[in-house]
Amino acid sequence: MKIRFQLLNHCLDNQRLTIGVVSLLLGMTTVALADYQPPSEPSYPEEPTIISGTRGGCSKNGKAKLTTLAPQKHIGKTVSTHPTFAWFVPDAEALPMKFQLYPDDVNQNSQPIQNIELQTTPGIMTHSLSEDELGLSVGQRYLWQVVIICEPNHPSSAIIAQAYIDVVQESPDLKIALAAATNPVDRADIYADRGFWYDGFGEVVVGCGDDARHRELMLNLLTDLAKIEASGNSKSASQKSERIQQILEIEWKKPVCN
Repeated sequence: MKIRFQLLNHCLDNQRLTIGVVSLLLGMTTVALADYQPPSEPSYPEEPTIISGTRGGCSKNGKAKLTTLAPQKHIGKTVSTHPTFAWFVPDAEALPMKFQLYPDDVNQNSQPIQNIELQTTPGIMTHSLSEDELGLSVGQRYLWQVVIICEPNHPSSAIIAQAYIDVVQESPDLKIALAAATNPVDRADIYADRGFWYDGFGEVVVGCGDDARHRELMLNLLTDLAKIEASGNSKSASQKSERIQQILEIEWKKPVCN
């Protein structure tokens, strides 16, 4: 795996992020971060995912937008039947939100497998399928989406962001590698190197953990994703890359986990 070393500085100010290289300073601490490597044989969605909404979400006065933190140029993979989904919410105001999960053959009459009502909180939000409930099926593809209800009396005002997820069988060599991992950062490193976005990002997006590399790795993976999306030829992929870069500018300015 290629290893990048980044120096982080407590004073991030208004430094602009560019695709490909994020070089920030934090005292004199050197941190080793993993790269996300897309699957060697990636799958692509037959239909483009929806990216709707005005600038700044419902409030219309922010910079970032409602964004699923998952690949769009290719379909992200997981070996978990109870994965973690993550997205970014731009609005500071608490608003009603829905997390919805559909089978791949979704149509206008399809009913969601999951339809969870939430309240928005600004920044990165997550939802993990509970181990107590029926999980996803190995070998299946799903569409998931988050919907912010800007005005309850006007359904057309809703903002939607979507992404696909493929559930695949865990290989013996992956199982062996994970058995040797002792913390979320090590597990995320293993998953990311093997092209399992949802598992790698899921390990580090929930909480700071005890490892100083935890948050840095999460943001590094998002930087990798922005670069990958920017390399696509579609307008939607380019838009996704721009959205992730805007989110990174916001997230890098937040306090680093201790």
